[in-house]
Amino acid sequence: MPNAHPWLDVMLTEKHLLEGLTDLCIANGWRKEAEFHKVVYASRLTKPTIVRFFLPLARPYVDIPKLAYPDDFYIYLDGELMPSTYYSVLEKADGGLRIEFEPGVQGQAAIYYSEIEGSDEFEFYVAKHYIVRNISGNLFGMAVLGKVKEQIYNTGERVPFAVYHPSADWGTQLMPHDTGIFSWAIKKVEEEDLYERHTLYFYQLDKFILGGNMIVGWQDPKEFQRVALDVEIQAAMWGLQAKSQALQYKVTEQYPQFYQSPIVTSRTRIPQLESIGDIHGLHVKYTNWWSDSKVFVKGFVDGKSLMFIITSDTAPVWNSNAVPAIPLYMGDFDVEGETEEVLKRELVFELDQATRKKMTIVSNNPMNSKGSKVKVWLSGDVNGDEGELVKVSVEGVEVGVFHTTGYQKPVDKKADAEYLGEFDVFGIDDKSTITIEVQSTAGVNAYPPVSARVWLDFTIYTDKGGKPAALFAGSALSKKGASVDNALRASAAFDYDDYDDANWQDTLLPILKEYPVHASNGIDSVMVKRTKYGARYQSYYFSWNVPPNSMPPLRETKKKEKHPRAWNNYMKELYKYQFNPSRYSEKAHSSKAMLIHPEDGAHGTLRHVIFVSPLTIMNGDELAVADQYCDVDGNHKYLIYSYYLVEGISPMTKRPGTPFRPAGLGILKDGNITLPPIPPDPPPPLPFVVTIAPSFSRIKTGESVNFTSSYSRHSPILHFEWNGSGDHHKGSYSVDQAQFTFKQSGTYTITFMIVNEQGQKGVATATIEVIDPAPPPPPPPPPPPPNTQKCGKLAESGGGQRTEKYHELGSNGGNVVIEYDMYGVPDRMDVFYQDNLVASTHGEVSNKGSLSFQYNPFGGITQIKVVVSSSSSGTQWEYLVHCPSP
Repeated sequence: MPNAHPWLDVMLTEKHLLEGLTDLCIANGWRKEAEFHKVVYASRLTKPTIVRFFLPLARPYVDIPKLAYPDDFYIYLDGELMPSTYYSVLEKADGGLRIEFEPGVQGQAAIYYSEIEGSDEFEFYVAKHYIVRNISGNLFGMAVLGKVKEQIYNTGERVPFAVYHPSADWGTQLMPHDTGIFSWAIKKVEEEDLYERHTLYFYQLDKFILGGNMIVGWQDPKEFQRVALDVEIQAAMWGLQAKSQALQYKVTEQYPQFYQSPIVTSRTRIPQLESIGDIHGLHVKYTNWWSDSKVFVKGFVDGKSLMFIITSDTAPVWNSNAVPAIPLYMGDFDVEGETEEVLKRELVFELDQATRKKMTIVSNNPMNSKGSKVKVWLSGDVNGDEGELVKVSVEGVEVGVFHTTGYQKPVDKKADAEYLGEFDVFGIDDKSTITIEVQSTAGVNAYPPVSARVWLDFTIYTDKGGKPAALFAGSALSKKGASVDNALRASAAFDYDDYDDANWQDTLLPILKEYPVHASNGIDSVMVKRTKYGARYQSYYFSWNVPPNSMPPLRETKKKEKHPRAWNNYMKELYKYQFNPSRYSEKAHSSKAMLIHPEDGAHGTLRHVIFVSPLTIMNGDELAVADQYCDVDGNHKYLIYSYYLVEGISPMTKRPGTPFRPAGLGILKDGNITLPPIPPDPPPPLPFVVTIAPSFSRIKTGESVNFTSSYSRHSPILHFEWNGSGDHHKGSYSVDQAQFTFKQSGTYTITFMIVNEQGQKGVATATIEVIDPAPPPPPPPPPPPPNTQKCGKLAESGGGQRTEKYHELGSNGGNVVIEYDMYGVPDRMDVFYQDNLVASTHGEVSNKGSLSFQYNPFGGITQIKVVVSSSSSGTQWEYLVHCPSP
């Protein structure tokens, strides 16, 4: 972009302001990393009611209450959707439903439905985000927020309650059965322009990928704004607890590694000047700033930073500092010295047979994978024949497996060895010590004691804290709960000299961060990405060449109004003074805007910005600063800065952000400008290959399976998960391995999901078949009672009031006949098998007769008991038990 001119003086529309700012950045070398909507809603909207039971029931039906939509229920049988032919639905008098099941349906059943009524009202927050990256790699986000509240019926969409789905992709076993209402919320806010255009949000990030669906339910409505502007929490959903199957709400996609900064809240005008009402279901925006109203943007942008002055249309309200000109600085700032160091290390490894050798490289600063390389030279018995290879790894990450094109004795000099190329080094980010390992195979053995020699030349980039970056903006005063009149009065009377904590604007933090204690809000102070030793987003303040803050003339009116528009005009006392230019030098004295920290001291200066006393300089005046001096002809090269006096609350207008308020701002406009070179677009990422082993196993209940993962390592890993279907126990796990134990038979799926810092997502699955072990052999049959008689062998005889005899019938079933003769005195006969009566004379009988019964042995018991009894003691009888016959 050699012909680019970074000075801008443009008009954007209210509706396309952030989009326009993004386009201005892209046109000057920045890259757009992401553009997306985030929707936040009350989590109870997706909460299902679950009724569980076993079929068949004593009463073959289940009643459920009246639903918002009568067909919005799901019935599952043994974990799968039940066919509609298995049940019928009747509507009851109260509007509820009776679900009656067919008699033959058996198994564990569950009904999912929602108790939300169609007249229930829900509020949706919709944030539109843009994320951009400058050429130094620093990430910045911009967002605008809207909201809409509506009854379910009026949306025309279904209640999005969660249901079970075997391939649910919301991070739990459940997912909304219908997501149309979230699309409705985005469409409603976009089409009716329900965004709060008066408020812009800015933030910094360490890294970013768009991994979730950016639809998040939350319990506390007071936090909806924070959740909508938070980009670390990207998805949430109801799930089932593994053991109890109880409902629980979970954040399912979260990336605290993004280190999102406090969110800078920048208001282009007092919020009370606009509101949104509801007239008979129609959302009406009460304002005098419309989607096509103009916003003025002036300033400078190149590939590393931007400094803009942003002003909405001031015609509707020109007084009370209600619509101030606000600054926006976003990007790198200048520091003395380099922020990067490059380590150069040459290592030599001598190998013989199956050898493994290690060396260590130590750095004073954390290392970076980006840009780090290693060159490889090799010589010796390593021509690629079987067993003749050399493997090089850095921090356990394989660089490559190498061999030479020929077979030779190892040379002594690198220049005589075979050069194999230059390779990327991965897996060293943020480390100060790394281990290099070189391993040879057994076939490298032709020239002991040194059969191969390897030279490794490392070029490793280190980082002294990253490219320094800063963010700050300005804002109109926000006084929550105040009427329009009171808000205007408070804005006009705001005390820019009061640096008490109560006079600071709120600090809006992302959900997963706190950054105690001196985190910047980007309005009262400058937000710097990192301090020297790693603290994030600290409050920095300006230091520049200034007069005393209380030196006359005072920058305020007799009514103590201190905002610039109140005193910066020709009718005020200040215009009786001359300060710029100085009568002694005939110059307006300026200085760079130095950023200082109360603990660490001076850090650096804003790029393409100078500060100057605001006295007797008018907006648009140009200041020429000599950039290169020429001693020969006096034709110096100049940088031309355009002067502006910003308004509103910002580090440039309010103490302690600046020692003299307000700071007059000079933005680079023209002259001897050298733009930073714009690097080419990065190449597409390498394929992201993910596998787990074993991919299939068949085990018995109670056994475990150990899995190992394999994945491409060209980018650091950001997030990973091991999950299993059904009832399982997950043991110890890491990104490289996991253990699962299964105590019930069935077929299970193990899923390994992994995301790297390039936003690539890989998923690998394995199938586990769990079978019940073979049943144990049956116990041996108990020994027969004493004096047990064989069937068909001996006719029993006897007498008396009661006699018990046991008879062995064997293991084969069949019909058993017992012949008896009770003679003249009657007796009774009862036959028992395993204490169950199987045959009987059902009273006392005399003379001859017979009994028969069907014998089916089980449980290893093969004896019957025959009991002969009589009411008389002087009896005689005999009987014969025949063996079972088919």
